Amino acid sequence: MATPLPRISVSVKAAIVHQDRILLMSYDDHSGFHYNLPGGKAIVGEPLRDAVARKVKDETGLRVRATRLLFVVEYVPEQYNDEFGTVHKTQHNFLAELLGDTATPRKSDPPDPIQVGFEWVPLPELPDKYLLPRVNQQLLDALAATPADRDVLVDRW
Repeated sequence: MATPLPRISVSVKAAIVHQDRILLMSYDDHSGFHYNLPGGKAIVGEPLRDAVARKVKDETGLRVRATRLLFVVEYVPEQYNDEFGTVHKTQHNFLAELLGDTATPRKSDPPDPIQVGFEWVPLPELPDKYLLPRVNQQLLDALAATPADRDVLVDRW
């Protein structure tokens, strides 16, 4: 009997850097007070770059364009005693460029009941923030690296 294929939740996150600050969203829930990058789950049939633009607009009102894939985070529930749920997840973290004139985020409509607010955090302060998933150093490393001569996400078959 063949082993069943996993059901995997696919999400996207946007690292939006503006004037040497990164936009973080703050939350207070069962994990306590923490930060996250804007983003969320992709929907069926939606390319990941389009999901970045949609989720950032929904959550912050800001218009962005996903420029390059920084890194992917995988969550396998069995490896973490189901700390963050029982669903296998991949989170694709993109560098995103602000489009338009505004860098002032606004809450979603309807508002997310666990969201506290937004913060443009100076990059040197990022290591001190409680970010979930805990990718502070990977994020700083990816932002500091010289971009490859090509995008690491091949989004065509």
